[in-house]
Order: sequence, then structure tokens, then C-alpha cells
Amino acid sequence: MYQRYYYAPKETGTLTDTLLAFGLAQILADIVEQIQGPDASRVVLEDMGGYYRIDAGVTIQEDWIDRLQPWDRLPYLLGGRQFPKPPPEAPDIATRNADEEWDAFRRYNEQRKVLSDKKLVGQELENALADFKPQPDWTIATFLADFRMQVQGIHNKLALQWNLSNQAYLALNIRTLLGLFASLDAPRDQLIDAWRKEVGKAFPREITASQVFNPHMGKGQNRAKANKLTMGNIKNFWLLEYLKAVGIWLAAAPRAVTNANLRKTYVLAPRRLALRDHKRIFHRFLDRLWNDTAVKMDIIASLLYTQTLLEYSVEGEDLGLFKAQRVSRLVTGMDVATYQQLSANAYTMMNLSFLGLPDWMPHIRDRKDVQVFKAILEEHHSRIRGIDETRSEGYNLLLRYRDFISGEAFEAFYDFLADYGSYLISELERNHFYVKPFTESNLRRLIDMTQPKLSPILQNPGFRNIAEAIRRSTVIPQYIGRQQSQYEVRYGLGQELKRKAQYPDEFIKALSDFIHSYNEENARVYERTKGKGYRRKAITTNDIEEIVALVDQYGSQTVANLLIAFGYARDPKEEIQEELAPVEA
Repeated sequence: MYQRYYYAPKETGTLTDTLLAFGLAQILADIVEQIQGPDASRVVLEDMGGYYRIDAGVTIQEDWIDRLQPWDRLPYLLGGRQFPKPPPEAPDIATRNADEEWDAFRRYNEQRKVLSDKKLVGQELENALADFKPQPDWTIATFLADFRMQVQGIHNKLALQWNLSNQAYLALNIRTLLGLFASLDAPRDQLIDAWRKEVGKAFPREITASQVFNPHMGKGQNRAKANKLTMGNIKNFWLLEYLKAVGIWLAAAPRAVTNANLRKTYVLAPRRLALRDHKRIFHRFLDRLWNDTAVKMDIIASLLYTQTLLEYSVEGEDLGLFKAQRVSRLVTGMDVATYQQLSANAYTMMNLSFLGLPDWMPHIRDRKDVQVFKAILEEHHSRIRGIDETRSEGYNLLLRYRDFISGEAFEAFYDFLADYGSYLISELERNHFYVKPFTESNLRRLIDMTQPKLSPILQNPGFRNIAEAIRRSTVIPQYIGRQQSQYEVRYGLGQELKRKAQYPDEFIKALSDFIHSYNEENARVYERTKGKGYRRKAITTNDIEEIVALVDQYGSQTVANLLIAFGYARDPKEEIQEELAPVEA
């Protein structure tokens, strides 16, 4: 029981296990800091497969337990008609007022609007708003206090029982917790019975298991036999539920979906992460993650957390977080619980899923690697934000991208890029210039990092020339405008090549047809402008031969996917300037 390492088994395979591990890690940190001083703890959570191992950083000593003073870890949540003031039996209990949290957020938004109207932007705006910013975890307070989640009462019972029981039974509570997690085969029933025997009837042993802390436990039919299928609440040992509640405040990001009666809660799943680093990173992440549409918010949560992790890593001197060399050695991803409002008074848990993080850079060795990776993530974040999920084509695009980012399914990414090209052209036609192409340089870096075997395709001169021809027939004329451009926009080109890519012969024929019409259009423009217009480089037979050789080696679908991806990407603005500037023959 008195040791350095403690073990939290993954009994449910859901976010419940993670919340429990975070709650235990925080209690261990509190013990160490009471005895050894503030900021003394070095608690680390590590996923060992079937369980979490929590390293307290030091060996917990038996005599420490009797020296501990009572402390509150959960705040008693005020707000609403049911909890207007602190409980009379614990007037000094730590509290948070959800109504005041909402008021602070409204003041912050009002001030942001005032300052934005004064043309403050960027860091200047953020500095001016610093004093108005709500606490990073304000959304957790308001989420738990939302009566439709039906958890505020349970949360407050846990906070109150910890506060009151610790006056007489603090050592018992802590010893019971240490014993429960001292090993994977700890005698839990005996420890819980021993706690009950010593406390007697002073405090209840069990408390209702909320769906917020236990989304896998539905209310009602949980009996093994068909008889007595009553709709009663499920109860658990209160100290275990207490740890889960503590974990919510540490590792959960609850958000509302803007286009449906849904809520999502993202819970970070660590691989090997120090609790102190986690808190700093996660607070920044909470501050930056805003409500959004359902699929887009999943994607942005994944991208944004990874960006925040990278930003934090470069603030140290030696990239200490990345001694493990890649993101997946620090964090596995996020568990996601989705709740739907099925009545005016309640949200019901509808789905549990897991969201991976972009683990695209295999070796993060220095600050330059971090900056390259961060630039790719920021670009993807920006492009995803521009997609309208309320339209069917936007929704389908986001589904493909989520499949890609969550499981590194590159086939889904190539499908996304092909359809994104068509979506981009459609949006530019509507003058929605906030929808932007991916950049060629960052696409190249991404593929070089994740699929180096495909790098020879990207370096092939024939591939590069034909990708440029696609670009000059699609994206660039749209940016110039049909009236100014000397060349037509090839609508549907990417989709046509994608359809034909299943069969090598048909793909080569479709590509040859495009090249023929491309060269023919070049000749017409040259003749019409008497050689004074912008001249696009013609595609040569050598370019075609090189593409055919690539198809033979890598397959038509791979080559087509990459051609479409790079054909609809664009790097420098000089390309547009060149086409707008006539040259002499």
C-alpha cells in the first residue's frame, strides 16, 4: 500500500478508466505536496495496455498519512434553484458558482466585440482581453451544473462527503484509496467493507453512478437475469466515484454542438504524460476549443490539442516532452462521449467513440521539426474551418478527413483531397475566398514524413509538370477570375480522374485527353494573343511516358490520388502574378 507505483485497471474500456486514473494521480500529487511542499510532486500517468500505472514520483510513506490535513479537491457547485448557496453543514467548503461563470463569459464576449470594433486584432486584442478571460475550466463548471446532465446533485454529494468525512476519517479515506490501487488484484471488497465497518452509519458507502462519469452504465436493464428488470439507479463505492469526478475537472473538455441538440465530452487518453505538464497543456487547449458542428469539432479538437502540445514543447530548453520522439508516445488520443437531448429535461448518452491524434512526424528531434509539424497542423486546421458542415458535400468531406486523422487512413485522406478540390472550385465560384487550397510544400512534407516510399513520385519531373497543368486549369484561373484569366476553368477534372483511376488504361486515357486539350488550349491562346499572352508550359510526350511508368510501378489509384492532391494545391502567389503579366513573344 505504501509504495511509489499505483495501478488503475481498465475495467470498462471507456473514458471512465481514464477519469479514475487522473483522479488517483491528483490525489497522489496532493499527498506529496502537503508533505514535501507546493510544486514538489512529479506524478506521471502511463498507459500499460490493460491498466494505467501512476508513478507518484516518490514512495508514499506510511507516517505521511497521519500528518495530512483535510483539503477540498472538488468544488461544491452553486447555481440554479437547487443549489443557491453552500450547504449549512459545510459552510467553508470550496465552491464554484456556475451562474457567475456564465456571467463572466458574457462580459468577456461583450468586451471582445467592443475591442474588435476598435480594430484591435491578434496579440494586441488578446492582451487587452486578458483581465476579462474566464477560468480555463469554466465550461466544466457550467457543464456539470446544467440540470439536463443530471449530475450536479451527485457531484455535490461527492464534494460534500469528502469534505465532511475527512474531518474524522481522512486517514481512513486515503489508506482505502491507496489499498484499492496498490496492485491489480487488490482485495477491493475487503477494503470497502473495512471502510464501511469503521465508519458505520455516519456516511453512506455507495452513491449513484452518473452517466457523466460512467457513460457505459445505462440506467435500468443491468441485471444478469430477465427478472427484476427495474429502472433503478446503479450505485458504486463513493470514493471511486469521487476519483472520477476529480478526473472530469482534470481531463475533460465538454462542448455543445452548434447544429444539433448534442453535447460532446472529450477526455484525454495519456500514453505517458506528467500530470504537471498535462494541466498546463490542457488548460490552453480548453481555452482555444470552441463549440462547433459535430464532425468538425472532433477534427479541430484533435488538431488543436496536438498544436498546443507542440507549442508547449518548444517553451523548454531541451524539448523534454519529446524525448519519446513522437506524439503517440505521449498521448494516445481522446475518448468522446456524445449526448443527445431527447427531452426538455435531460441529455442521454448516445455514443462512445475514440478520436486519434495526428501522429505524422516520426522523429521530433529539434525545434525545426516542431515548427514544420506545427505549420502543417495549422494549415489543416485552417482548411477544415472553411468547410461548411451543414451542406452535404461539406459533411461528407469532414467525415473522410475524420477517418484519416483518427486512424491515419491515407486512402480516406486522398478521397478527401480529391473531393476537396471540387469543393474548393465550387466555393471560389461563389467568391468564398476563405476556402483555400492546401499548399504544395506542406503536402509534400506530410507525405515525405508519413509515406516516404511515395517520395519518388513527387520528385518525378513528369508528375510535377502534369500536376502544375492541373493547377493552372483549375485553381489558378478561379483565383484570377474568369474575365481576367486567358484560360478556361476545368470543372470536375479531379472527380473525372478519380473515377477513372480504378482502371489503369482508363485513367491514362482520361489523363491523355486532358493533356491533349490543355496543349491545344495553349496553342489557341498563343494564336489569339499573337504570342503576347501568358504562356503555360506545354506537357511533353516525355512527361506522359514518366506518368505511365509511375502507374506501372505504383498503381493508377496512387498516382491519380497524388496528382489530384498536388494539382489542386497551390504555394506562391507569383503564379497568379505571372499569368496576369503579359510577355512578349
